[in-house]
Amino acid sequence: MNKSLIALAAFAALASSGAAFAQSTVTIYGRIDNSIGAQKDLGKSTQSKMFYGGTGGLTTPRLGFRGTEDLGGGLKVNFQFEQRIDTTNGAEEAPTFKGAALVGLSGGFGTVRAGRMTTQLDDVRALSYANNVFDSAFSPADNGVFKSGGDYSKRHNSQIRYELPAMSGVYGGVSYAFEQTAGKGDKMAGFMVGYKAGPLNVALGYQDEKTKSKYTGVAGSYDFGVASISGGFNTRKGSTTALGKDDEFTAGINVPVGAAVNVSLGYASSKTKVNGATTGKSDGFGLGATYTLSKRTKLYVGYRTHNIKNAAGVKTTDTAIYAVGVRHDF
Repeated sequence: MNKSLIALAAFAALASSGAAFAQSTVTIYGRIDNSIGAQKDLGKSTQSKMFYGGTGGLTTPRLGFRGTEDLGGGLKVNFQFEQRIDTTNGAEEAPTFKGAALVGLSGGFGTVRAGRMTTQLDDVRALSYANNVFDSAFSPADNGVFKSGGDYSKRHNSQIRYELPAMSGVYGGVSYAFEQTAGKGDKMAGFMVGYKAGPLNVALGYQDEKTKSKYTGVAGSYDFGVASISGGFNTRKGSTTALGKDDEFTAGINVPVGAAVNVSLGYASSKTKVNGATTGKSDGFGLGATYTLSKRTKLYVGYRTHNIKNAAGVKTTDTAIYAVGVRHDF
């Protein structure tokens, strides 16, 4: 058995015993998400296969631990470890604890975390996908379209992230990541600011990945009751002319049907330019539905397609997937 999984089992045993965490709250959580369906790529025959959540489902399977300790005076310490898992074969996604590995402090000043975690811009992107086929593998923006010219890094190692305390609907923060690869100068700096009031949520984010690209994103969502919408616009500017520039747009809608069913549609498009000339275009469409069996279990069906065209308008990528599956949280 992989050593990291042995460590996870030992940690779980300690947490369940309560002996080592008498002054803390520790939660063991997880998710399993598998589906069956098919994938069709340009120039290839349709391949029937089993997907796991990150490749053809709602969300990537995971096993994690999170906890807090009340230090008094409104000050708390918190931590999180989260490992992503390919549940078609039981393999861990590299690196170990890919999802998160962090420790932090929170209080009246806000929250400070250090370690491996998502960035501020990723929060803005997540808002733009919030009602776009469940922010899943069926969301066309996050799974092909926005990657056509180059995409941001969702998580960074050696990151410090600060989040503002609650302030009448205003939220935000800043992030900084030290060099990711020795000698490469690949640091990251970013920020995010947003406003949430009732059914409205809007945000702006920025991420500068040194030596690579700079990303700016705006996003918003609104809940009308009978339906919820979300969307976003992003730009990517390469650090060199050869890396070019992207303009990206996405929009989605989620419609509840009764108490148990949700139907969602999503669309995305992008354009890549190098030295002012269009070198590529991409667009995609997604459609999905979920059926809630319980608070922890959902059945789902989804479809997604996306294509990329070069400067001559010739398709270089044309991918379609469809799948039916089940997701269970614990």
